[in-house]
Amino acid sequence: MLREVTSNDGFILCALTSLTLLLIVKLMHSRRLIDFLGFLGNSNYLRIYLKDHSFFDRFDVFLFINFCLNSVAFGFIVQRAQTRNIEMSSTAVFICIGLLALAICLKIGFKLLIGYAFDLYKEMNILTFQQISSLNFIGILLLPINLILVFQFNFEKSAVILCAISMLVVLGFGMAKTVQSNLGLVLSNFLYFILYICTLEIGPLVVLYDLINVFNYL
Repeated sequence: MLREVTSNDGFILCALTSLTLLLIVKLMHSRRLIDFLGFLGNSNYLRIYLKDHSFFDRFDVFLFINFCLNSVAFGFIVQRAQTRNIEMSSTAVFICIGLLALAICLKIGFKLLIGYAFDLYKEMNILTFQQISSLNFIGILLLPINLILVFQFNFEKSAVILCAISMLVVLGFGMAKTVQSNLGLVLSNFLYFILYICTLEIGPLVVLYDLINVFNYL
């Protein structure tokens, strides 16, 4: 019996598109990209670029697209590790990227709306900038991780789970930096902060975990 061979062309195309996006960012914002790569190691990037931050400037837009692209590719890697015969169709990729981008933008918009309602818009703007930066940093990390999972580990389930946990750790570390840099605000609005964490940060992760259980991945 002939064994069905599933092509990896979709992952190669995603990687090439991601590299193109990063090259565009490098050409347009070379210095800022260099500073951004040290995002987790120090707070210089946040301190330098926060004052000139506008909601989704060109730098953030390209890196955000890169994040959505690589996150969707990672999602397909997760599915491939579970069901070996899944294919990456261009239609499915575009739909998933659009839904992911829409969900994140709605979440950011809701945070800013809360900022307006509670007279905390400046603080929420800082928070969203830091969190967008965390997501964009993860998007860059996912490029080599996806390639390694596809071509080195051949969609090995344990490797995929380990990488997913690592990305959650990076996201948690970014959140910890956000709390540390806004500690005074957090302490003075502790009840609101707990409510925010439960509804807008932990809540989506619980939904994601339930979806994973639906597909019996863990």
